Amino acid sequence: MTFSFAITVIFWLYVIFWIQVPGMLLVEFLLPRRLKAYTRLLSGFFLGFICLATIYFIESIIGVNGLIAIAGPVLSVIAFIRYFKKGRPSVYNAYEHFKWLGIIIFGFIFIVSTINFQLKYAGALSGQTTQVYHDFLFHTGNIVSLSRSFPNGDIRISGLTFYYHYFYELIFAMCKHIFGMDAFRLYINGNALICAWPLTLAMMIIGERLRGNRSIRGFRYYSYYAGLLVSCICLLPVNVVGAKLPTSWLNNHLFGNGNAMGLALSVTVLLVDVLVEVWYDKFSVRVMIAIYLLAATATGFKGTTGIVLVTISWSVFIVESILVKKIHMPRFFYVFCASLGFVLTYMIVTVGLNPSGSNNRAMEVTPAGTLDASRVGQVFSKLGLDYMAFPWVIIAVLLCIVCIVGPCILAFTAFAYSKFRTLIKEKVIGDIFDWFVIGSVIIGVVAFCSVSVPGLSQGYFVITNAAFIFYGAMKYLIENKKTLISYVTYLFFGIGTAFLIIDIAYFCYDDIKQEAVYESEAGDRQDLVSADTMEAYLWLRDNTAEDSLVAVDRFTEDLDYRSIYFYCSAFSERQVYIEGYDYSDITEKQVEAMLSINEKFFSEDTAVAEADMEMSGVDYLVVTELNHPDYWENSPKLKLVFTNDDVSIYRYYSDGGMSAVNK
Repeated sequence: MTFSFAITVIFWLYVIFWIQVPGMLLVEFLLPRRLKAYTRLLSGFFLGFICLATIYFIESIIGVNGLIAIAGPVLSVIAFIRYFKKGRPSVYNAYEHFKWLGIIIFGFIFIVSTINFQLKYAGALSGQTTQVYHDFLFHTGNIVSLSRSFPNGDIRISGLTFYYHYFYELIFAMCKHIFGMDAFRLYINGNALICAWPLTLAMMIIGERLRGNRSIRGFRYYSYYAGLLVSCICLLPVNVVGAKLPTSWLNNHLFGNGNAMGLALSVTVLLVDVLVEVWYDKFSVRVMIAIYLLAATATGFKGTTGIVLVTISWSVFIVESILVKKIHMPRFFYVFCASLGFVLTYMIVTVGLNPSGSNNRAMEVTPAGTLDASRVGQVFSKLGLDYMAFPWVIIAVLLCIVCIVGPCILAFTAFAYSKFRTLIKEKVIGDIFDWFVIGSVIIGVVAFCSVSVPGLSQGYFVITNAAFIFYGAMKYLIENKKTLISYVTYLFFGIGTAFLIIDIAYFCYDDIKQEAVYESEAGDRQDLVSADTMEAYLWLRDNTAEDSLVAVDRFTEDLDYRSIYFYCSAFSERQVYIEGYDYSDITEKQVEAMLSINEKFFSEDTAVAEADMEMSGVDYLVVTELNHPDYWENSPKLKLVFTNDDVSIYRYYSDGGMSAVNK
């Protein structure tokens, strides 16, 4: 079983005393007290995280271990001392009060996340076969790498600096660095909390903005705060060819957090909420620092999120300055600091200074990728129409927008239209939050339709903005109650509720089906890993030095064209010479060169194998029956250290090392 009560408790304590409580101390120093409780709590989470990450970065640079281990408790003690000295003030302001709905939403997301993610892999390490979705293995490997230092190299490609929006993994990595626990179990047992806590707070922020000063009950009360989960935004079968279940692309990401989309959505809501609250305030250096840190955090969780936030911030600032015919310098500095946080994090963490733009990171400015993978493109093709030719491309793109936004597009479009009409006719800007929402959604939708990324990752532009799409739609429904659009939208919210129930049932069914996979034989299937192979990887983890370099002969799951086999790096927790490389920022020429060298490690020519292993610094050779059934070790420098029916592991000794062994 992958479940561990001890790991779960440790991770909860880590989140509370190393992230949330220290973060609340920073909130007290950097942000106005008048911000609502949910905004301050969510700010505390993200500021606490970036504070701990900064300390970890310093620890890694100066080489002094233990800084983040003591940082959490020390900052938490300081926070509690200040709290008691101030007379234990409530987290709520005078006009706020505790809402049980927040607890209900948190509990619901936590339970469904557990069903969707944790229970699915409960038996992953205890059956005859292991099968874990490649994205989750990728994250596990990143946790291992980042637990050793921040930043660090790519654990799947030896010698390659690791660039990625990896702040999601860094949350777990810092916990592993402090407490030294198994990466996969830590990830499995801690993910539900990271899914539920930030997302709940973000949904409560949206609900509070929708409610305003109104007193509401019943259906409207729940729809304001929890309606996002039944909004029918990003329905998977409607948008992706071949997709059937789950019905909601959005909820699948929110309940699994596999690509940090729940965190990206939450920090997007937070940064815009904070910007709007201080937009008309006097200039504050403290607020400027907070905005810089939050923008850097947003970019580290998802590069696309940072791009959208910076673009909309400048857009609102410039347009407003033109309308009022005045440049407000405090707003300029706030937007500039947000941009600085984005640029520095994007260059240092996410892409580096010289990205290759290869493999899964390739990006093209064209709607082809979106149309190729969408139902719209499929329908056009069946009708014999070239969806990339004029005028069909325009029609196809517009239909893709309708499909990805879903039924909320009716109310959101009406909301945006009313805001623009008021601005043009009455010269009234109105609530600046609404303009951030409208602009952010437009930017996200345009990016979705104009950018192509492998794996349809451009969909993240829309998922990031899902809370804003819902907000805009609900804002229209609140102001226009008895209209056809409101009736249709509420009807689809009802359908969305049914979809949510179906998806939860599907998650349960998928858990049961996955358990059956664990009890089956792996055979020759590349997408399954036998218990013997897992035993070999875990042997490497438990019996080799942490800085060992491992060479493997498995690179693909044979599920598609990509090389996305990450099992050895994830479970052995050891640096691999080259494993799955399609998520790594490495050029095709580099891959070909490394694969050529890697193949020589398994060569029958002893001199060639020894020379390349010596040159590459390989310590262990992992030979599988699946890919090298006739491998015969004939080098005196290779010593068999582990073997079973599926895998043999050899220790390679360099000239000096072999001499020591012989003595």
